[in-house]
Amino acid sequence: MSEQGKGSASTSTAAPAPGSDTYKGWLFKWTNYLKGYQRRWFVLSNGLLSYYRTQAEMAHTCRGTINLATAHIDTEDACNIVLSSGGRTYHLKASTEVERQRWVTALELAKAKAIRMMNDQSDDSGDEEPTSQSDRNELQGTLKILISKLDDLSTCNDLIAKHGAALQRSLSELEGLKVPLEGGEKIKAVNERATLFRITSNAMINACRDFLDLAETHSRRWQRALQYEREQRTHLEETIEQLAKQHNSLERAWREAPTLVSSPPSAPTSNQGNERVNKEEASDEDEDTEYFDAMEDSPAFITVTASENTQHRRSQSNLSGASGGQVSDWNQDDSMSPSCNDVSGKELQPRRQRRTHIPDKPNYSLNLWSIMKNCIGKELSKIPMPVNFNEPLSMLQRLTEDLEYHELLDKAARCDSSLEQMCLVAAFTVSSYSTTVHRTAKPF
Repeated sequence: MSEQGKGSASTSTAAPAPGSDTYKGWLFKWTNYLKGYQRRWFVLSNGLLSYYRTQAEMAHTCRGTINLATAHIDTEDACNIVLSSGGRTYHLKASTEVERQRWVTALELAKAKAIRMMNDQSDDSGDEEPTSQSDRNELQGTLKILISKLDDLSTCNDLIAKHGAALQRSLSELEGLKVPLEGGEKIKAVNERATLFRITSNAMINACRDFLDLAETHSRRWQRALQYEREQRTHLEETIEQLAKQHNSLERAWREAPTLVSSPPSAPTSNQGNERVNKEEASDEDEDTEYFDAMEDSPAFITVTASENTQHRRSQSNLSGASGGQVSDWNQDDSMSPSCNDVSGKELQPRRQRRTHIPDKPNYSLNLWSIMKNCIGKELSKIPMPVNFNEPLSMLQRLTEDLEYHELLDKAARCDSSLEQMCLVAAFTVSSYSTTVHRTAKPF
């Protein structure tokens, strides 16, 4: 039970009111069974109750601190106070009942203020500003109600302060009156009770003042949030309006583009060029019109028609390629004819010479002896292995690995659901990588 306080003390005459931010004074704290209660200097500030042996120790040595936000305050009898928080317990004792009441009031107010500060911090971290019109209207109504309530609280605070001052003057005048000796005890009891009422009323007045300050702070914060939301909404509306204008301009430009592109060329370049253009247009139209899905069990084909926008874009690209002389033909020479340059003038530009076929793969033979020679004297983890060692030895092996799960395609052909069919085809596509799991040295 050592250092588990049971203390009490009287505050100094310079101690502020219990409702203020800082409260100091002497209390007797229980230390142990040998020493009993010892006089300690207690300081209540920012929701923390700290104690020292003397006032001089405040600058360098703190004997203990307890957080009132998580503390439990209990009053055992007329002069004792028990504080418990996180396994620590302080048993305190005041010299008089009035002094005990002052400390209890100060502790309760400090605890409530500490809890309120913790809640405010959590609310500030998770605040979300309203975005809808109904939320803004509700916020405006709430602000108006709070403003009216704040005015009422200010009026009540002034009335309480005025009546409290009148009551204190009356008590002072009562103390100054000369009364008979037999009425002294009654006057003393009345004064003690009046002092308790004065402490409580002062604490209530200070609490009302703190609440007013806090409410005004929150009101200003809400007003700033509402103003910020208005600015953000205005900025968003302006941005949407600009995007709508850009969208309309782009749509008009897109509608005017086909008339410019679809105009026929000024003169035919050559019969060969016209034949190539007509041939590619016909092939592109055939490709864009229908797609067939190979199904073995189905007696007929399923025709999938491409969208009109796709055909329109493809036809535009073909026409522009034909008018600009950019038609690709991989089977013929890509050099520009002189007659084409004479006819088209500035619109046509000479193109680079393209290759007509892909060159053959170089046949480099693997030299096993040179590889073994380079591995001499090296660790096994640092020996570079050629990529060819991790690849299939023949084209037949590669095809076998790629078609290992061919039954997925058969199952997909028999499915009625297009989604399940797509999943099976995707699974077959990635199934060829199943053999690379056992090739630990594969570098990619």
